[in-house]
Amino acid sequence: DLESAVTVKGNPLDYTPEACPPEFARAFANDEAYDFVLDYHYDVWSFGMLAYELTTGYGHYDGSRPDQIMKRVASLDIPKVKDTVDDDNLADLITQCLQEDPKQRPNAQRIHNHPYFRGSAAKSMFGFNF
Repeated sequence: DLESAVTVKGNPLDYTPEACPPEFARAFANDEAYDFVLDYHYDVWSFGMLAYELTTGYGHYDGSRPDQIMKRVASLDIPKVKDTVDDDNLADLITQCLQEDPKQRPNAQRIHNHPYFRGSAAKSMFGFNF
């Protein structure tokens, strides 16, 4: 979806409710979405939501309208990862990515070095070592 790609420190042109972090959902609720400053923490959250959906086979917000999703995200209705993801390393990685505080989310290097990507599950899923 290159039409909506934005550089870091830019402002969002478009968004996908299912992948928005809580800080953006709150800005959206306060009519400040287009003034929101994007950084890598937003992408880490989105990666966590994507990993959750790929792992479980369903989206956490399936069946909800976009406005309902934004309210749920803003109120921290996020997946209970440890209850639904069997692989402990993968559950830990997703949990780290879905931290409420953006500064607590891992950066790309920490994600790359996470034990999940060093384990056999990732090798069999992706067919190569990271």
